[in-house]
Amino acid sequence: MNSRPTPEIIAHRGFSARAPENTLSAMEAALDTGVESVEFDLRAAACGTPVLFHDPMLGRTTNGVGPLQRRPLPHLKALDAGSWFSPDFSGERVPTQEEALANLKGRVYRVYQDIKGYREIEDLDRMVSITRDAGMADATVFVSSDWVIMNRLRRIAPDIQQAYLVENPENLPEALDRAIVDGGSPLDVEIGTALANPEGIREALREGVEVMAWTVDDPAQASAALEMGISRLTTNEVERLLAWRVGLV
Repeated sequence: MNSRPTPEIIAHRGFSARAPENTLSAMEAALDTGVESVEFDLRAAACGTPVLFHDPMLGRTTNGVGPLQRRPLPHLKALDAGSWFSPDFSGERVPTQEEALANLKGRVYRVYQDIKGYREIEDLDRMVSITRDAGMADATVFVSSDWVIMNRLRRIAPDIQQAYLVENPENLPEALDRAIVDGGSPLDVEIGTALANPEGIREALREGVEVMAWTVDDPAQASAALEMGISRLTTNEVERLLAWRVGLV
């Protein structure tokens, strides 16, 4: 095992097995475990403010209805983003990107900001500006499966690392080509896709492209990923994966 890299463990949407995803409580729960890195999702509210949210619609993780991008920030801040998970989190609010980064600054190794959607292309510029103003550019990896987003980020923020998110085998070749051209951009591959396409992973590694995997909650999958050379693992089950990593030593 000594020849393999020590895997980086990344808390998926915070510690989303213990607290409502993409909330400040989920970020705190992750930090309490000692995990070194966290991931969250970004969308833009109707007013253009970037907020932590995964779905295009409000219904699954709040008591709101309708599309997030048609609701301004004051509306979003009035929603309950915690009761769906547990009564213990009643009154949890939808955090802004600015609030999340201020909370994480100096407390994590990396922040993976997964951009899920935008209203207009300038929303991406705003996400970059907020990251810079927070002093988190060096610690940030922007993630997306949308090549329009990635092209824009490459133009406006070439100094901030990107990771190409791969959701299925069909996207792997183009994502790899882009990562090779970028030089230093990792692939972020869904774990089932990674395990089912070992040659694609080997090709990436031969080209000097680092490979990440999501969402890895099973230690057996984590071991298989590490055996393939995958060095960054995103998980809902933060404590379980941290315990697995301790067992590697």
